[in-house]
Amino acid sequence: MCGGKGSRLNTDPIVKVEKPLLELKNKSLIEHMIEAVQNSKKNFKIYAAVSKNAVKTKEFLKSRYRSDITLIETSGSGFSNDYLIVIQFFKDKEKNGIQDFVNNKILFLPTDLPLISSKTLDKITELHQSSPSIAIVVDKKMFIQNNFVPSTFVTEISKVDYCYTGISILDFHTIAGLEHVDQIKEVPMIMNNLELVYNINTIDDLKKAEKFIGF
Repeated sequence: MCGGKGSRLNTDPIVKVEKPLLELKNKSLIEHMIEAVQNSKKNFKIYAAVSKNAVKTKEFLKSRYRSDITLIETSGSGFSNDYLIVIQFFKDKEKNGIQDFVNNKILFLPTDLPLISSKTLDKITELHQSSPSIAIVVDKKMFIQNNFVPSTFVTEISKVDYCYTGISILDFHTIAGLEHVDQIKEVPMIMNNLELVYNINTIDDLKKAEKFIGF
């Protein structure tokens, strides 16, 4: 998912690039994510949800990963809306007899989690999925303890607040029969992994990530 506006980052006058192209350790955020996916043990096929908000990101993907990544055009009007557009894209493909995912699973990933590892991606895809869609959440206290601003998208589980990470897994076979894709209900799944706390929304967040990896 790389077609967002990057609103918080764009308010910084020193930032001259789209968020997916922001560099961490001489690689853009989106490259870090792509490498984690490509180095996974899973046989992923990669799609990138792009929009008019990230024209240079789209150009970069076309020139660098033309044969490896398929682009999906979204509205760029918000993560939730783009999420539904992506699901509809796959539903339309299935109607035409085309299915491009293994075990009926679609893994949604935001580009602003550059420290996520292939091992973590493998663990996420191996989670037991008893509902059509699960969303990965992290204890809100972990963000505060590491000086990150917690996400405003929070859910309470057993009287503890958890922040959504933007990562979700969809069992496409289960939802394919739904008439409207917005009927999908996500069930939160806790994964208190520090890699998922380093969500890059500001230059200050980037500096914290650089320090964490010893840049």
